[in-house]
Amino acid sequence: MKTQRLAIIGSGPAGFTAAIYAARDRLDPIIFTGIESGGQLMYTSAVENFPGFPEGILGPKLMANLRAQAERFGADIQDSHITAVDLSTRPFKLWTKLPKDTSPEIFKLGSAEEIQKIISQTKQLEPDLLAESLIISTGATAITLRVPGEEKLMGRGISTCAVCDAPFYKDKQVFVVGGGDSAMEDSLALTKFASQITIIHRRSEFSASKIMVERVLSNKKIKVLWNTTLAEIIGQEAIEKIIVNENGERKEYPAQGLFYAIGHRPVTDLFQGQLELDKGYIVTARTITKSGLNLATNLLNDKEMITYPSRTSVEGVFAAGDVVDIRYRQAITAAGQGCEAALDAERWLENL
Repeated sequence: MKTQRLAIIGSGPAGFTAAIYAARDRLDPIIFTGIESGGQLMYTSAVENFPGFPEGILGPKLMANLRAQAERFGADIQDSHITAVDLSTRPFKLWTKLPKDTSPEIFKLGSAEEIQKIISQTKQLEPDLLAESLIISTGATAITLRVPGEEKLMGRGISTCAVCDAPFYKDKQVFVVGGGDSAMEDSLALTKFASQITIIHRRSEFSASKIMVERVLSNKKIKVLWNTTLAEIIGQEAIEKIIVNENGERKEYPAQGLFYAIGHRPVTDLFQGQLELDKGYIVTARTITKSGLNLATNLLNDKEMITYPSRTSVEGVFAAGDVVDIRYRQAITAAGQGCEAALDAERWLENL
């Protein structure tokens, strides 16, 4: 079985940028795109905050450009999903197959227990690839409610990133689902553009920090629907109205935008028990938590510099993008981290 010098798992801005740099450095990288090639930007209509596109660019077009650029330099792009990994010894083992009669959709729709069971069964099969080094850029999935109309209208008035999309909602009436700090931050960001922001919260009080709650409740543009849950989203080409269960009563509201702010889930099922995680995110020497600080301290060289900032708790394994990014979760930061991971992997391979 051939051993690759570098394998990349994930195909968002981090994964494709890593592939571009690694291919230019003649590392002959192989990149596995996963179930959703291109990541979350495939569900974004216009991207206006990625440098180099003064008129903006469609999210799918941006990802197609990144893919083409990686292919141009010789990256081997595989439209398949990594179903299991073994990071206990090098070279690392990777699987793309699944047990008989099992669909890759299990990784999207299955419970944590079901996914781990499938991974365990997969490891009983022969691995499909060996790799000397690995870059993980599997991203994070925004948590949604999966109510009727959501799948059809995602990216057509429904967004999971107010920081990214708020300017598209100038003078419009929008709704935000959530009650934590993210919901407060998104609502306040939207006040710069939208005419009316309504927060939908299932409880009678927010879980956000006190100061954020005070800012939201004192803003005249923001109102709150307490003890309310989203039931349905209605629209043809774009969102037109929503239906909620408000204090036990079903109500309908006109809506021109809907933002989910109920959290993100990093895609780390494959690495449970093999890499150090913090709140579900992969820990690297750049992680902005105590876990990241401890790892960074352990990786200081004799010049008191971190040798490989994108390295994980396993030597030879690097990570980038939303799967490690607790705070920013932007396309441009993910791309930058992908660049760092590729450069770190190259230096690490040279020093083997």
